[in-house]
Amino acid sequence: LIVNPRSFSASQGLAAQAAELARSHGAEVISVDGPDATRAAIEGILARRQRHVMLLAGDGTVCAIVDQLSNLPVDAWTPDLLVLPGGRTNLTAADLVPGGRALPTLKRALLRAREQRWDAAVEERCALRIEHAGASPRHGFFFSAALVDSVIRQCHQHRAERNQLGDLSTFKYLLQLAARAMRGRSGMTCPTLQVDAGSCGAQSGPVRLLLATTLLHRNGLFDPYAPRGHGDVRLTSVSEAAPRFWRTLPRLLTGRYTPAMNADNGYLSGRCDRVQIGGLATYMLDGEPFDADPSQPVTLSAGPRLRFIRP
Repeated sequence: LIVNPRSFSASQGLAAQAAELARSHGAEVISVDGPDATRAAIEGILARRQRHVMLLAGDGTVCAIVDQLSNLPVDAWTPDLLVLPGGRTNLTAADLVPGGRALPTLKRALLRAREQRWDAAVEERCALRIEHAGASPRHGFFFSAALVDSVIRQCHQHRAERNQLGDLSTFKYLLQLAARAMRGRSGMTCPTLQVDAGSCGAQSGPVRLLLATTLLHRNGLFDPYAPRGHGDVRLTSVSEAAPRFWRTLPRLLTGRYTPAMNADNGYLSGRCDRVQIGGLATYMLDGEPFDADPSQPVTLSAGPRLRFIRP
């Protein structure tokens, strides 16, 4: 069991409970509190080929581990991963183990491992690969840019400045931003992008919202992608000129697209194999901020497949 005790939910006593439970069933517990410790833990697991690996952490730590495994040589050995919700949003855990609470899910996994039934529910999934000049390929599950990137960065700054960690504080701040945006007073500017999603369509001009993932969002209402097209990459890009944006936002966020919400009207959404984005200067990957050279394209595609457990 790899635990990040600094992740949001884990830091509220969950990490200690999970560690005690894991040790009581004979599992090794590794505590990581930063990138170097996380990388070293995975290197040790790879060296001894530890097959069963459970992760209790937030999306950022899970992203770092998935990125490390995805950057291994082709056909390299990788462990089976069980992702438990230990962070704030837990989008990855909610998708890979829908509805799974951390401690009950951990206990089921430990019992299955002891009874040699761990492989009863293995699912192969790929992460999203992000490639652009000046950086090695990155892998994660939830990519966001345009005004979404700006909003997340402002939320991070708001929490840091006020030393507020609760979900209620974040929600209230998001409501304030939304209210200002609807009155045209958000102070944020839509970046001008060129989005090419192959057979799914293309878009050029100021973009209000840009999201991409390989997650299926099988838990909860949030699923902001149209059910059309083919491929492992799911994309939604909404232009600034898209009509009735605020009125259609609830439908967009829950994947209930109308025929009028199409690429011709500024709503580019669906499945594809590859996305190329021009003009992008900043983006978020699983809640972590990154910069890019806007003069060079950013390419999104599906990374190598990894094995995940659903006990």
